Order: sequence, then C-alpha cells, then structure tokens
Amino acid sequence: MRKILLLNFILLTTLTFSQDYGDFPSIPKQKLLYDVEILYQGLDKFHSGMYWYTPKDSVDVAFAQVKEKIDRDLNLLEFHKLIAPLVALSREDHTLIKLPLNTRERIGKETRILPLTIVFLDQKMYGVFNGSENAGLEIKGKEIESINGETPIEIVEKIGTFFSSDGYIKTVKYQDSVGFNFSRYYFYYYGLQDNFKIKFRDKAEIFELKSLTIPEINTNVESRNKDFVPASKSNILEFEILNNHAAYLGLNSFNNFEIRKNTKNKKLKKFLKNSFKLISENNIDNLIVDVSKNSGGTEGNEGLVYSYLGENYQKYLKVRAKNQKAIVDNGVDKPLTLNTFGFLERVFVNKKMKDGSLERKQWIGYGLKAFKEEPKHKFDGKVYVIISPITYSGGSEFSNMVYSNTDAIFVGQETGGGYYGNTSGYRREVILPNSLIIVNIPALQFMMNVKQKIPFGRGVIPHYKVVPTFDEYMSNTNAPLEFILEKLAHVK
Repeated sequence: MRKILLLNFILLTTLTFSQDYGDFPSIPKQKLLYDVEILYQGLDKFHSGMYWYTPKDSVDVAFAQVKEKIDRDLNLLEFHKLIAPLVALSREDHTLIKLPLNTRERIGKETRILPLTIVFLDQKMYGVFNGSENAGLEIKGKEIESINGETPIEIVEKIGTFFSSDGYIKTVKYQDSVGFNFSRYYFYYYGLQDNFKIKFRDKAEIFELKSLTIPEINTNVESRNKDFVPASKSNILEFEILNNHAAYLGLNSFNNFEIRKNTKNKKLKKFLKNSFKLISENNIDNLIVDVSKNSGGTEGNEGLVYSYLGENYQKYLKVRAKNQKAIVDNGVDKPLTLNTFGFLERVFVNKKMKDGSLERKQWIGYGLKAFKEEPKHKFDGKVYVIISPITYSGGSEFSNMVYSNTDAIFVGQETGGGYYGNTSGYRREVILPNSLIIVNIPALQFMMNVKQKIPFGRGVIPHYKVVPTFDEYMSNTNAPLEFILEKLAHVK
C-alpha cells in the first residue's frame, strides 16, 4: 500500500516547467525550500491526523522528492503545483491550502480559463452554461466526453491532487469541481491554454473554444440567459408533515451562528423540540432526515439530533490533539507558534498523555458521549437519511452515528466525511513566509466509536444510491426524497 501511495504521488506531481502560468514573478529556489520546511513542520508537529491514512515514511519521501524538483527559481503557480499535493497527503478535507488573496483576485480577473461552467453528477460531467465566444453552441445538459483529449475522470484524477478529501472518498473530488472550480483547478494543473477541444458524447465533431477570463465568461452567460432564475436557497432548518405517515426534517447546517441569524426558532434545540412534538401528536411513523446539504457546524448539534433517534453511547473512542504547542522554525524566517487550547480548556477538559498529546475527558460538556440528555418526544418509527458528498464534518458525524447505531435506511450518495472520524476542530493558519501561500491545519482528531463496518477511508455508503438527473439538478428537485416517497411504498 505504501508503495502504491508513493507511486501515485510521483505520477501525479510531475511538473512540466514549460507550462505557462502568466507573468507571475519568480521566487528564489532557496526561499522556496525554506517554505517547504515550514510546511513540513506544520503538518508533522501540529496536524493530529496527518498520518492516519498516509504513513509518515511515505510523506517524508514525498517531501524529499519535491525538494529535489525545486532545482531552480519557480513562480508562485509552479510552486503551488508542487506543494498542494503534499497538503493533500493528509487525506483530510479540513486541511486547506490557498494562494495569497491578491493572486486569487488576479486570477479571477485576468486569467483565461475554460469558458464553460459544468457539473458532475456522479462521475459524469455535464455542461451548464456556455460562456464561450461560440454563442450558438448548446451545452446545457450535454455530457462532456473529453477535454483536450482526456476524459473527465482522467482530469479529475490529476486536479484532485490539489485538494484533500477525507480518506479515499472520491465523490468529493467531483463535487468540489463544479462551476468555475473545475476551470480554475484545470489552470492550476495545466497552465494557460489558448483553446480547449471539447467532445460531447452525442456529437461526432470536436468543438474548439477559445479561453476567456471569468468576467468575459460571465458577460456572455448573462447575455444569453436573461430569463434564468436561480433556484431558491434552502432554509437552514426545514420541517414538513408530508402525509399521514411521513414527515420531512431538512437540516442544512449545524452552524449555530447561521441558525440564530436565519431561522425563526433561533436555536436548533427549540426547532427539534417543536418538530418532534408535532411528529408525536400526528402519529407519524416514517421520518425522512435530510443532511445532504449539511457540511457541519457547531460541535454537539449532530448529537442533539441523534438523541431523538438512538440510544446514548460513547460517541468518540477519543478526541486528541497531537500537542498543546508546536513551534515551526526553518532556521531563517521568524518562527511560528501554533497553540491548540486556551488555558481553561487545556486544564479542565483535556488530560495530558505520556506521549505529550492531549485527550478529551468525559465531562459535563459534550465530552465523548453522543448527547447530554434524553429528549421528551423520542421517535421510534422508521428513519430514512438523505446523504450526499456535501454531507461533511458534523453532518457526516450525525450520519455515522445513525448508520452505526440504528436500522435507518440511507439514500443518496456517499458522504464527503469519513465514517471513522476526521481531523478538524481548531484550525491554525500557517502563512509560508516567502510564497505567502496559506495552509490551514486542523488540531483535533475525532475518532468515532462505530459498530457496523465500512471500508477504512470511506464515508457512509447509502443503501440506495440515487443521483439526480441533470434536469432534477437544474430544477433543484430533491431526487432522493422523491425516490423514498415513490419507491418505498410504505412511506406513502
């Protein structure tokens, strides 16, 4: 396995110096090597889950290979292409790498990219809006077979090395490549392209489209889609009694700030109390819980929802931080100090282990248990959970708990969050001193206590896989919900 991981890294990070990224200034070789050292120390000393999926010796070899590739001065985009896959070796989607803000703004205004917006439905790529100079080209809903001679799957395999996903979950690589993201990542990997040769599955000819800037693309799209009305944004919290037997609970975020700002009840606890009271009063025996748009939020909210569905248990095997403080120092630039906890949390919530790490105690807060108290109107009927690649962090932890401890039926697509846990919590920002590339490193490793087995490195895999059609995607139709209501007859 280690050899395979390393071979994939070598193949996917081969840098072609003849690529054209524009006139970004070069950074001296030695300064880039100093930045690589800062990056390595930050991940090695502070990232609590850095070696959960990728062994340390493989990471060390990968860093050594990158140092060898830096054999001359490189511009910012050339350097980014080399180190982004190093960050992705964490295989943890909470670990982020970003170009400096002024560079991102410049790329957004000046860089010429693929003049189409796209969407992946499962692993198939569809055109959404045509922003090219070829106004007569109809791409909406057309499956794209190849771009410049490569299939979408081949391309995502390459550009997917620029960002992490939990474990070995592939759905995230496709989900994160929608809209202009695909075009940007294509530029990050391949450099500037004068033209793009597009092959659609239902057409024999190949269309050659000139690259354009995002402002130019937007102007073209807006002029050709004046009647288009974007789908309305879902409410943060949704509840509806669908019929005499079924109710729908849409939980689109666990973020307390968003809930306070955008909901009537202001608190998730109050919303759940009111919703489950109505479920009980109406003798509802089928509940559909939709977390397909839930990318997480405030810790504890996932357990609050679970408390209405399952029995209490020790949710986490452990919650650990690699250390309280890490000093990152390349010997030349100003050292960086990365701290994990404040004084009170370090002393009263965590205990120090022999290896210097800190582990959360079982205490009066959320601790390691699934929830703090039993709710009044506990649901004892049939539960269906809708999931997707967007189901992440707290959203995926909720899915993990329900999947492991109840007989709920899951519908949709594999979650974006790992079944066995994640590394998230407090994130500390490391700005590489010479390139100014930003890396956000998470501090807390959440190891979940799960019963039913799923292959290591995967998310919750649905019992019924449901992928929306292109028309359903464009109309914002909830395809998994329709599937539950239509195919699982006893919900009607």
